[in-house]
Amino acid sequence: MRLYLMSQDEGFVRCIDNGPHVPKETITGLVEADGTIGTDKIVVKHPDDCTPEDLEEVNKYKRAMNIMFNGIYSDMFECVMNSPTAKDVWDTIRNLYEGSKQVRENKMQLLIRQYEYFQSIPGKSLSETFSRFQKLLNGLRLHKRVYLVKDSNMKFLRSLPKEWKSTTVSIRNSYDYKDHTLDRLYGVLKTYELEM
Repeated sequence: MRLYLMSQDEGFVRCIDNGPHVPKETITGLVEADGTIGTDKIVVKHPDDCTPEDLEEVNKYKRAMNIMFNGIYSDMFECVMNSPTAKDVWDTIRNLYEGSKQVRENKMQLLIRQYEYFQSIPGKSLSETFSRFQKLLNGLRLHKRVYLVKDSNMKFLRSLPKEWKSTTVSIRNSYDYKDHTLDRLYGVLKTYELEM
């Protein structure tokens, strides 16, 4: 949803993070009760004094809330409909989908463990193994854990079953496999699979 909000207007995310825009103005030259000129004072603008830019910023907040409300299921809407701010709505949605910070940390640790012990499953095809590995890498990226391309490639090659050993050794001995994307490496392996 965050990506969708940013694609509509990056100001939406700013509204969620910083709260609604409140148009303000500085009043200068205020005279104190003793007749001296006081310091400048920042006050909220009267609605009639708001510029079109001010009104646009105020409306961004409302539109961001509207997008979030329309982008969730009705049962989740019931959990957020009384949230006082867009930030509260966002945090509630995030916790409902991703869990608390502790849950997210545990998920990341689980994904790291799955990555470290990743192996192909006997009887599964190269395509199924690649899909499972790619899903694992995507999950890790969501948790801001990214591995170097060469490390991911090596991990994938080493996870393949023994029938692939001669192919993986020849690929590992090639000078440029470390520079391939995982998709390109998969393409090379798929070519070998068709020739086997």
